Amino acid sequence: MADGTKSRCTCMNCRVRGLMGPFMLIAVGVIFLIGQFTRYGFGDLWPVLLVVAGIVLLTQSLASRAGHTGS
Repeated sequence: MADGTKSRCTCMNCRVRGLMGPFMLIAVGVIFLIGQFTRYGFGDLWPVLLVVAGIVLLTQSLASRAGHTGS
């Protein structure tokens, strides 16, 4: 659709998929914040990023695709 009238999908699966970036950015910020106030640094806490990514992916796979529009 070249005219820009393409509607966005509002199914739960697509909405959860859109949360990956913000959650990862928040997790990185929290890790650096913890590094400022404790003896643990990014090198100790980087696996938290994998956990956050896994939780978002698991939630996405369990989310309903009812009402999905698109390919």
